[in-house]
Formats: sequence, structure tokens, C-alpha cells
Amino acid sequence: MKPLPHKDIRFNESLIHLPDSLSVRYNWHNFCDIESKYITIMKKIFTLSLLFIYTFIIAQNSNNDTIDKYEKVFYFEKSIEQNNYNVLIKNIVDYKEGIKFALKLTNKISDFILFDPEESKVLINKTKLDFIGKSKLIAPSKTKGQTINVEKKVVKRENDFNIILEGLTVLNENESSIDVKNFEIPMVKKDFSFKDVYCKVSIPIRKSQKMTVKIELRNKGNDYIIIYPYRVGVKMPDGRIYTSKNTKKTFVLAPRGKKSISLKWDRMPKGNLNDMQKVDMEITFKDVFFNVKEIKLDPLNIEIKWNKKFTIEKN
Repeated sequence: MKPLPHKDIRFNESLIHLPDSLSVRYNWHNFCDIESKYITIMKKIFTLSLLFIYTFIIAQNSNNDTIDKYEKVFYFEKSIEQNNYNVLIKNIVDYKEGIKFALKLTNKISDFILFDPEESKVLINKTKLDFIGKSKLIAPSKTKGQTINVEKKVVKRENDFNIILEGLTVLNENESSIDVKNFEIPMVKKDFSFKDVYCKVSIPIRKSQKMTVKIELRNKGNDYIIIYPYRVGVKMPDGRIYTSKNTKKTFVLAPRGKKSISLKWDRMPKGNLNDMQKVDMEITFKDVFFNVKEIKLDPLNIEIKWNKKFTIEKN
């Protein structure tokens, strides 16, 4: 029997089909490979997240440690303009046991503004601390300043805190003045009253060409009263009213408060007809005393930031 002739046999790969079992194992291998890569990526993301959180916590702790190591901590000054007033807070220092700063208020309106600092607060990490200071009356277009102290006790320092400025009240003057009767000279009595205000009168000097009158006022009521001393007049026998020679200064008489005003007149015209030592006169009070309407202003939240560079320089 003759052997078969040798032929070059080639396979068509497209005609080759793997058994089903081998195909399943091939697909499972690919799936496992993809899953492994996904898990690796997720591990990296998780590790980076933990690293970020750890770095943030360390930075925060480091920051707090930094501010606490200084004997004195200084903060940036802050200036804010409002419709009725401007406020400037400067020289802000934390001495651990307390905070101290200078507060300046400028009145921008035509009415007086009353400031009661004890209504204001310092807010440190949700803890409210009271101001220690005295009430101030700020005349129109004037500025008043004072040093404010705040007792911190055991409250921890922070890189920033807030000042809640409250206790600002506009004393809005009434349109019509308080009606006060004329006071006779020579004096029939040495005092007079209007509303809740008691007034004691004295005449230190009464000469032909010069007279001074002193009025001591005591407010027994609960209302503020605005006083214009330079509008006080003296009615002379010639029928004219001559106003006092006082400077144009306005006073505010506080509830339960006291004030004194000095009035002055020099030589009158018409000679003996208006001789102040001899003739009868009347002190007049037209448009001198005014009640007010108290208008409470909204609180102002002021954010204060740590001045790290200046703190380092000063310690």
C-alpha cells in the first residue's frame, strides 16, 4: 500500500470554535482583571481622602496651637459705614484673660445718638461675652470714642471672632417744644417745674449792664429731653426778647439725670428803660425743651480677623 502524498495543510482560524467551557473561562478572566483594576483605583481614592482629612485636622490643630502660644494676640482693625453712623474698631488685643479695643462712633444724622455698650456682645465660637463700658451721647456730626473691655475667662482663642454691636438708639426730636411758663425777675419763688423736670433758679449777678442766671435741672421721669440753652430769652420793658449770650451748645437731659445751664446777658439798649438791675423782667423758654422719640437701631455683626504678622512682630 502506497503512502499518501504529503500536502501542506493550513487551517482557517475563522472555522475554529472553542468549546463553551473554554469561552466561559476566558470571559471570567477578563472580568476578574477589570474588577482588580477598579478595586485598585478605589483604594487609591480612599487613601488620598484619608490623607487629605488627616492633613486638614493637623493643620487646624497646628493653627490653634500657634495662636495660643502668644502672650498677646492682635487683630485687624475694622471700619464700617452705616446710614446713621460710622464705626471704627481698632487696637484689638487679646490678652488671654480678656479682649481690649478702641471703639469710635461717628454720628451722621441731625439727631443725637445714644450708645449703651452693655447691650453689645463679643461672640467667640458661639459663646457670648459682655462689653464693659459707659453709655455715650453722640451729638450730630460728632465722633465719640471709648475703650471697651471684654472679660474672656476660660473661652479659648480663635483666629477670628464677631462683635455684635447693639444698644444704638436715635433720639428723634419732636417737632413741637415743651410749653414752659415764663419765670419772673425779681423772683417771686426760686424754682419751677415742667412735666417731670424740677428746676432751681439762682441769679449770681444782677447789675445794670450785666446779668447771669443759673438753672439746675433734675429729671425725675424716664424720658430724654433735649435742651437748647442759647434760645432762652429775657423779655424787657421795651417789649423785645433778648436771647442769652451762651455758645450754641445743645444738651441732653437723661432720665433721672441732672444738668445745669448758665445764662448771660450784657448791656441792653435804650439805657434806663432796660436797666437790668432795676426793671422787672421775664425769662422765656420758647423752643428750648423738646421731648424725643427713641428709635432703636438694628444690631450690626462685625467680623474680626487675626493679624498673624503683627502678632509675631509684637511678641
